[in-house]
Amino acid sequence: MALQRFLNLPKEEKDKVLGIAKKQFAQYGYDQMSLNFFLKELGISKGQFYYWFEEKADLFFTVMQEGLEALRLRLEAHGQPTSKSDYWGHVSESRLITERFWNDQDFVEIGKMVSQQVPPNHPIYERLEFVGQPIKRHFGESLRLGQKWKLVRTDLSVEVLLKLTEDVSDAFYSPMLGSYSKGSPPSSEAMVLYDLLGRTLRLILQPSFVAVSMIAATLVVAEMFVKHGLIY
Repeated sequence: MALQRFLNLPKEEKDKVLGIAKKQFAQYGYDQMSLNFFLKELGISKGQFYYWFEEKADLFFTVMQEGLEALRLRLEAHGQPTSKSDYWGHVSESRLITERFWNDQDFVEIGKMVSQQVPPNHPIYERLEFVGQPIKRHFGESLRLGQKWKLVRTDLSVEVLLKLTEDVSDAFYSPMLGSYSKGSPPSSEAMVLYDLLGRTLRLILQPSFVAVSMIAATLVVAEMFVKHGLIY
């Protein structure tokens, strides 16, 4: 992370440094982001940089930490579901808050870069996982509450459910991010994938008997439509 000398700077100066860093990490990727080019655009010397940060990784994680802490505060303000009846709507809204935040704060490109260029064997991967723990804890608390209310399956641990939903989400977000363009509306394919992701996550999380019942009901309705010639 940043040294205290950087953290003591006026907010405007910190925002300028981190804004340029965010843009360059998103554009060039973590490995290819040139510290020399960054210093040139910022107009400071290498000595000044190392007065603020010990290495490039510290700059990157200061950018990430700033975003993750702001997101944590938003999710904390949103809170946890207060009743069984609003559970799924509340959980869905938490996901929307997260996605809107990344888009509004220009972190989508960073997320895209991380998903494409930071595999599990990358030197910064474990540290990246660590700084994301507060966000995971929020969603973990939601899952525990859902298990307590028997709305979320209990035959799998919260840790396994978090990992499973994270991996499934990554699989859906990958093609969606591929067509992402800041300021442009999402493609029709991205919208289909987004809707499918929400339904898939709920089927994964709900108790088996509920998920099976939903699938069975869908099949019955589809059969009726076919039988009565309503679809071809």
